[in-house]
Amino acid sequence: MNSERLIVTATRALVAAACVAAALLAPVSPGSDAAAAPSTPRGVPIGRCTAHRGTIVAVDFARWGGPVVRGCALNQPTGYQLLHAAGFTTAGDQHDGPAFICRLGDSAFDHGTQYPTPAQDACVLTSPASAYWSYWVAPPGRNRWDYSQLGAMSEVPKPGEVELWVFGAADIAGTRQSGVPRFRPDELRATNHGPNVGSAGPELAAALPTAEQTSSGSVAPLVIGICLALALSAGAGLTAWRRRRDE
Repeated sequence: MNSERLIVTATRALVAAACVAAALLAPVSPGSDAAAAPSTPRGVPIGRCTAHRGTIVAVDFARWGGPVVRGCALNQPTGYQLLHAAGFTTAGDQHDGPAFICRLGDSAFDHGTQYPTPAQDACVLTSPASAYWSYWVAPPGRNRWDYSQLGAMSEVPKPGEVELWVFGAADIAGTRQSGVPRFRPDELRATNHGPNVGSAGPELAAALPTAEQTSSGSVAPLVIGICLALALSAGAGLTAWRRRRDE
């Protein structure tokens, strides 16, 4: 009797252990609500963006002593989605929502801290024209900036285009204020690999995308549940066999 009990216990343990291991090694598959869940942005190498493919987007963190961080993304429908696809993070304000970008960050600078910080701007109301993230675009072949009058939610990135975000004071005329670009678009294009491109060029850094978020639809819980049930069934089967033998 004791030996049979040991067999039942050992069988259950072996089946359970094998199934847990299989579940841990099983690939993650998208769940039914995966499309609704936001995915963590991932950029592509700067070299994937060329004069005819992809869009370079850059954020100038000079206001806080940081570099110009560049990212590359392909086939994005809006400037807002371009930022996220290239690896940047954003935050809107309470008054306007995410459409008005109040903060910007990237893990390539200061561990991903978004600027301005809450101490510098609470991001409750729309940022003033004297201190906000201005948005600039330069189509392929043009080496001057145009102030985006459409905004991040409406601007459509074009293949070969360069987009830039600068913090400070600026107006649509592009006058020389603190929020106006201090270098030309060609200095940010994919052909420049930085850092410190040229003696007068900006210090460049590549955006560092965060790890891709796994789907909530993992098969691991299902596999574990089925296998534990099999372990219990195996033990019950051995017990029934023993009773029939005794009869």
